[in-house]
Amino acid sequence: MNDIMPILKSLYQRKAPTLLLVLQISITLTILVNTIFMLLQKWDNINTSTGLEEKHTFSFTTNIQGDRSEIANLIKQDIERINQLSAVQVASSVSDIPYTSWGSTTQIGLPPSPEDALLRAGYYEGDYNALEAFGLKLIAGEWFKPSDIFYYEHTSTNTQRMPKLIISKALAEKLYPDDWREALGSTIYSGMDACTVVGIVEKLPSAWNWWKNNWHTVLSSGNYIDSEPIYMVRARPGMREQAMQQVSELLLQTPGRWLDNMAAFEQTRSKSHQSDFAVVVTLIVLVAILSTVTAFGIFGQVRYTIITRKKQIGTRRALGASRTQILRYFMLESLIVTSVGIGIGVLLSLICNTYLMVLFELPPIPGDYLIVGALAMLGIGQLATLQPVYQASLVSPAIVTRMG
Repeated sequence: MNDIMPILKSLYQRKAPTLLLVLQISITLTILVNTIFMLLQKWDNINTSTGLEEKHTFSFTTNIQGDRSEIANLIKQDIERINQLSAVQVASSVSDIPYTSWGSTTQIGLPPSPEDALLRAGYYEGDYNALEAFGLKLIAGEWFKPSDIFYYEHTSTNTQRMPKLIISKALAEKLYPDDWREALGSTIYSGMDACTVVGIVEKLPSAWNWWKNNWHTVLSSGNYIDSEPIYMVRARPGMREQAMQQVSELLLQTPGRWLDNMAAFEQTRSKSHQSDFAVVVTLIVLVAILSTVTAFGIFGQVRYTIITRKKQIGTRRALGASRTQILRYFMLESLIVTSVGIGIGVLLSLICNTYLMVLFELPPIPGDYLIVGALAMLGIGQLATLQPVYQASLVSPAIVTRMG
């Protein structure tokens, strides 16, 4: 503790290099903490569970040839024929596939007026087999009954029947934050339609993994008649490749039939995360470069200080200071400089995170990140200081006479 005042006086005498080093440490900490936070957010997004059956499913788009009045029945026939294949467990006709970056949304509101929209949610339509084909986990209520499924021709006005809805738990929590189970059996507006919520699934992602409302989704029992339907197929365990081949051979028997975008679900999801992977790699490289540059900065500053203060070190050695005391003195000096930089860096990190929350809708940065970041910077500072400080402890008292 007797070294603190001499250290502070020495740092004051070398204000410019000391302030530059403090600034470098604080800016580095700010960038590192927020960069690592964003990196881990991306990584969690890449690896989070979708709540779907990923291992055995695949999807594709096809075309239906026939009069428009026959399309709904022809789709049903397709599904029945696919379900009879030996490698297929279940097939379903759906409006969109998660993670394709191509899909639909709907405006969600609560009574009394559909005009009072709360948010936009991902929107799916599906037949009776969609629960098993997607691999959804129903956690409340019930699935659609066969009689709930219907088909309609016009997207703007559907006066035939009001669809029933299955919604995700995340959406239920948004609508009823006190108790998400209150959503079950309630009436909500999907667009201008008043719909009854008959079931809640644990998870159902939207078509866009980057979307802020990715987990706020609904699945409707009403199905738009589309001459280019999308099919989701769940193969029997270990038989997905065989199922894909069987489905292709079956449907292509019809002249003029085509299949497009046939892909395993892992492939679809991996493709949607390509930009996320690129960002993660870039951020990792950035963190490594910043850490290295900061370490060399501290190393260079301490080394320069020792070179310019050899006579002072030799004098202290001549007056009886041991090598351990010299080592402790410079390590403590480095610790003080690094600590000041960390203190400023923590403040800057909080300010920077506030702007990131607004710009990228990120959650507030947890205190653990600041603590770990501060400890990491202390470690980098001490490690970068160790070698030049050790060289300082080896300075001989005789250097005073040689430099005199």
